[in-house]
Amino acid sequence: MTHSYISVLFLIVSLTFMLTSVKADLINDVCSKTQKPAICLSALKGDSRSKGANLEGLATISIDISLKNMQSAHDLVNTLLNQATNPKLKTRYSSCLENYNDGIDDLRGLPALLKSKDYVGLNIHASAALDDPSTCDDNFSDPPVEPPQLKVASDKLQGLIDIILVISNLLKG
Repeated sequence: MTHSYISVLFLIVSLTFMLTSVKADLINDVCSKTQKPAICLSALKGDSRSKGANLEGLATISIDISLKNMQSAHDLVNTLLNQATNPKLKTRYSSCLENYNDGIDDLRGLPALLKSKDYVGLNIHASAALDDPSTCDDNFSDPPVEPPQLKVASDKLQGLIDIILVISNLLKG
């Protein structure tokens, strides 16, 4: 009797370990396909909802994190715009504000596409959201240069949105 109890306990522990490692492997697999794996790993492993999440769950988490970061970047641009005295910078920040507004709108539409399993639409709209911070960055190809904190926020945001693109491609099959 004790022997079978130990066998059952061993089986339960083994299955739990296997399922946990499969989920960790899923995050590693997704992140290895992104442009910025360190950002991906930090974001997904840093979110408690990732434990036990499937691809759609990881997509939901990535969308949430991307939207939060898009809003933060938007707020940063708004602050920079309000502090700017250089007319050229004011124009650039105004343009960036429009980019980030568009990005927020793009990201807000993603949960419905994910829920309806429209993975192609998810990919298209995530790509559009990815273009928004990049387009803002392009405004600074000539001096004055892009403020470092905006460049860092943009790079991180692009890394986060790329997670959604990788997952949408995996879900499309």
